[in-house]
Amino acid sequence: LGAGAAATPTYSGYTFWSSDFHISPIADLKDLFKPLGMHIIDKSLSGHCHLKKTCAKNLRVLTKQNGISLGRCPNNLRRDFFRSYVSDPQMTKVDAFLCHHACGLCEAFMPFNKSLIVVASTRYEIGRHEPKRWVLWNQNLRAIAANPRNVVAANNRYDAEYIKYFTGIQNVPVLPNFCAYTKVHYAPSKDQILIGPGRGIKDVLHQELQKRAAKSSFRFARIRDLYPHFEYSDLVKHRAIVLIPYQVSIMSIFEYYRMSIPLFVPSPDLLSSWQLRYRVMDERTWAGVFKNPKRNSPLQKDASYPVALDPNNEFDHDAIKYWIKFADFYQWPHIVQFNSWEELLTKLASADLNEISRKMQAFNIMTKEKLIQDWKAIFHKMFHGIPPAAQQPRPQLRNFDQAMAAQYNAKVSSSCVGESHHGA
Repeated sequence: LGAGAAATPTYSGYTFWSSDFHISPIADLKDLFKPLGMHIIDKSLSGHCHLKKTCAKNLRVLTKQNGISLGRCPNNLRRDFFRSYVSDPQMTKVDAFLCHHACGLCEAFMPFNKSLIVVASTRYEIGRHEPKRWVLWNQNLRAIAANPRNVVAANNRYDAEYIKYFTGIQNVPVLPNFCAYTKVHYAPSKDQILIGPGRGIKDVLHQELQKRAAKSSFRFARIRDLYPHFEYSDLVKHRAIVLIPYQVSIMSIFEYYRMSIPLFVPSPDLLSSWQLRYRVMDERTWAGVFKNPKRNSPLQKDASYPVALDPNNEFDHDAIKYWIKFADFYQWPHIVQFNSWEELLTKLASADLNEISRKMQAFNIMTKEKLIQDWKAIFHKMFHGIPPAAQQPRPQLRNFDQAMAAQYNAKVSSSCVGESHHGA
């Protein structure tokens, strides 16, 4: 993506459907898409949808309970959703589906003659943890990726590499969230340095830092201790944020960076040690989320991935260190790393925080320019030669099995789980 994108035709007036379980990625895309003349139908299934006033109204078949896993009988749900919406007047105007969190929801949208945009914002087997379901999801994801009018991507490098590791899909672009909705920038006026993100900070590490800091001139406070309910304008008043991350990619960290707040993060070596000792990133793997960390994944890696180290091994320092280097806070420039609490205090004392913030702001400008060009290239890939469905509805087979065969050479089992792909 990106190469030659400036020369592509301009596309506008296309409609995207989203039934996401996370409000922020879609709010972010609306900001990005609106000036480009694109429209998103947002039928959110997130528990926080009331904050954006996007809660799904009159959504049929899909619910907050069944949307991530597709329920007790996934194949029946997929058939039911198709039957319910194949002639729906609003659906006939849709050109593409957006699947972020959870990206597996795109399995319900496969029989429609519309582009699929899968953008993983966490480990992509969400809702497909049982090995048989995960293997079937890999088959479907490969079929989705093979269609030139679809996109399989991630909003961070870690999840892009993770998809490659298990599926062998070679081209998994990174489409970061931009989070311009924060609408504020670094303007320090308070002494305390924040510890973020807003949740998931291990007490033992917080106490260690406070103990070291007591002998220094610095004062630290966890975001939620200082602000049970914060505005973005509160955060930018602080000199810096020290990250003790519970995950490798977190929307809050996108937001901090876009606000150009200087960030300090433990080095990969230190964070790997903390992971072994304290399980500090307890949401890095699904086994960690379920409080049952493992030494290996339930699936083998794809033969094409060049590195054998297992991303779900929570007991090997080398494996953890190799994989976490793809975390956002190690991929982005101008984030300061430290190898100990003492080094953190030393670096805070010597850092030109205003200069760091200026460099972050410059990187944000470049990031947005590239992101817009990448999305324009995606619009060209998906929509070249096809007018918006709102102007000219797309031809659509009305029979689920025929539609799946036509779109993906797939035969969906009459049982609850299972399908086969011709030539797979």
